[in-house]
Amino acid sequence: MAAFVETGSYLKFIDRPRSKSKAILWPILVHRVLYPEPRQPELNLFQRAVLGLIRAKRDRQDDIAALTGLHPELIALIVAQGISHGLLTSDADALTDKGHKLLDDEEDESSNLKAGFLIQDAISGNFWPRMVTRLEQIEPLDPQARFPVFSLERRTGHTFRPYLAGPKMQNLPALDNESLARAYRDYRKDFRASQQLHGGHSSSDLVRLQGFQRLDDSPEAARLVVWVTGDEEGDELWSVKDPFGLRESAWWLEQPIQQLLDSDTNLRKFLAPLIGIPDAGELTNEEWMRELQKRTELDILIEYPWVEAQSDIRRYFARLLKWQRKIESGTTWDSDLEAALGDCQKLLEVVMQWLIRTYPANVGQLPPGRKSDWSLNERLLGALGIPSFTHDVVRTLARQDLRQIIRACQNPTSSLKALLFAAGMGALNEDQHPLKILEAEDLQMLKLLDLADLRNQSSHGQSRFNQRKSTEITQDVVIAQITYAKNFTECFKDWM
Repeated sequence: MAAFVETGSYLKFIDRPRSKSKAILWPILVHRVLYPEPRQPELNLFQRAVLGLIRAKRDRQDDIAALTGLHPELIALIVAQGISHGLLTSDADALTDKGHKLLDDEEDESSNLKAGFLIQDAISGNFWPRMVTRLEQIEPLDPQARFPVFSLERRTGHTFRPYLAGPKMQNLPALDNESLARAYRDYRKDFRASQQLHGGHSSSDLVRLQGFQRLDDSPEAARLVVWVTGDEEGDELWSVKDPFGLRESAWWLEQPIQQLLDSDTNLRKFLAPLIGIPDAGELTNEEWMRELQKRTELDILIEYPWVEAQSDIRRYFARLLKWQRKIESGTTWDSDLEAALGDCQKLLEVVMQWLIRTYPANVGQLPPGRKSDWSLNERLLGALGIPSFTHDVVRTLARQDLRQIIRACQNPTSSLKALLFAAGMGALNEDQHPLKILEAEDLQMLKLLDLADLRNQSSHGQSRFNQRKSTEITQDVVIAQITYAKNFTECFKDWM
């Protein structure tokens, strides 16, 4: 077992990306090893497949087509090239000595061994699929600084201060033959892919490691500069660049950086500036919504990580964040405002459903509720001892049909007011129920009831033929309701 210990040794293999980026000082262990040098393959994927099958005595072109899925004309071309290059006999039924040697050389790279370094991740414990022959060290401007700063360009005097990521594993896995084989196999695949014009590459699952060995008994600890940019092409928040420049992205760091982000709020804030929302006028609607979704995911990651514990609540909470940004951008229609208002109510309904399921009511303690009895409902609600069930709240909720409340306790699919009543019934014999602990000023239940009425208003036609007073649904009104629904939900985060 190995452990990471700060040594003040810093490595950097590539320059800063041209796009907006941030740097992380990634904790690593460096193992000195002897490994086969990968070569650019002389045969592409299709040529290797065809020649390999002919070597295995499957020389009929229709058999090759059935086994590989290649077009017969492509197979015929590869066979003709093999004959002209002296790799196949004139009958194309066997490999020549030259063909055997070339195919064997493609599969065996152990003849050219070189000394180099293998990197082990001190966060995940994994061995990276990269081998380097030399370590590119950089010196901080102040070697004694707790958070080192480095020169970006001596000519301009620009500097950068990477984020210091903490190692997660105290005892890292030891380097063994299986780990060496896996790391080298993945390195060779990436190397070949980077060398071929169209990215086609192939590699045997069996890696011959004659002469592959460790050169030191114990690795050395260091930190490596890893650049992170916004993910402009995909749907992720960030893209981690290959710190060695062999490929565009470091696919093997996707999971470790997610582990860091899940546990390190400061890192989320450090990377947040990479995710910006451009002017909506510069993008298509699809592009704008994709960027909006990224910003929403970032907001949840940084400001509301607690909501991740409840996927249903998270879904509607994320919708409100998107509506808020869209409304604030001035790119909404009246239908958008009504939809946002509906999602405010849906979020609160889901919160009530969660309360009902988490703190179920004993319906056997409730009266049968054969007919509406407002005074009975008021007595029930008053007996619950819920601070936010003020006199005005109780009077409003008491108008609900008790039979509907009983059904909502058993299957919470009713209206918001009925769900609130049913959620309250779960507090009857539960002293630690959130509704008994949260104060009236925390929940402001009258605003919840106003939201329910406002949503009902928007769901029905309004005209001079009815006498009900209506509220104009403006952007300010909807933003206020979104803010309330978010704050109301956040009151329950300690129980989620």
